[in-house]
Amino acid sequence: MWVVSLLSFVIGVAFTYVMMKQYAERRRPYQLFWSVSLAMFAVATFAEFWGAAFGWSVPVYKTFYFAGVALPGFFGVGTVYLMTRDKPLIGHVYAGLTVLIAVLFLLKVGGAELMVSAAELADQGIAPNHSEIMPATARRPYSVLLSAVGGVVLIAGALYSWLRFKLDYNRLIALGGLFFVFGGMLASRLSINEVLPFTNLLGIVLIFLGVQQAAKARRPQTQSTSAAG
Repeated sequence: MWVVSLLSFVIGVAFTYVMMKQYAERRRPYQLFWSVSLAMFAVATFAEFWGAAFGWSVPVYKTFYFAGVALPGFFGVGTVYLMTRDKPLIGHVYAGLTVLIAVLFLLKVGGAELMVSAAELADQGIAPNHSEIMPATARRPYSVLLSAVGGVVLIAGALYSWLRFKLDYNRLIALGGLFFVFGGMLASRLSINEVLPFTNLLGIVLIFLGVQQAAKARRPQTQSTSAAG
């Protein structure tokens, strides 16, 4: 099972590199925050691989938990920036709030005392059950504000753009976000934790494919504008 997590890590690193390169070329805020999300995905999946293959430790688990919960929040920031390009203040405010919540969440996770012993944590296997490990004070309301809200913003933004403009890449982004949400629901509600590595891998691939198609679609417009100028 850890092979899937390792594959996800490799893909996450590659996707992060591509997105950071695009940000370096165009300096768009949404590219920056999506780069952060992809980097968090790479960090989370590497921690997941390490924990499943070699046993979980407190630092590895906390890294996995923080990065996994926070990454949808930053995907949401990128989506807000993309949808409010004519009103950047909205994106700035949303980004500021998300970063503040993420910092508070990081402090909570870092200082949390886990509800299991070191030996019990080490044997958690793939995709540990967070409700049995991380105290509620470190999970709420941060998991809702970052993971749930960010995921909803990502999916809703992509669906809105798809329905309005009929662009296929928005459908890919929405579908990828749904895989994230679906996997999280199966794990949290039905305790089917083993599905998470697969749904996360499918989700990140679909989102990245959608983002890349969106970038290609905008490139001719940018070049035409430059030529006209």
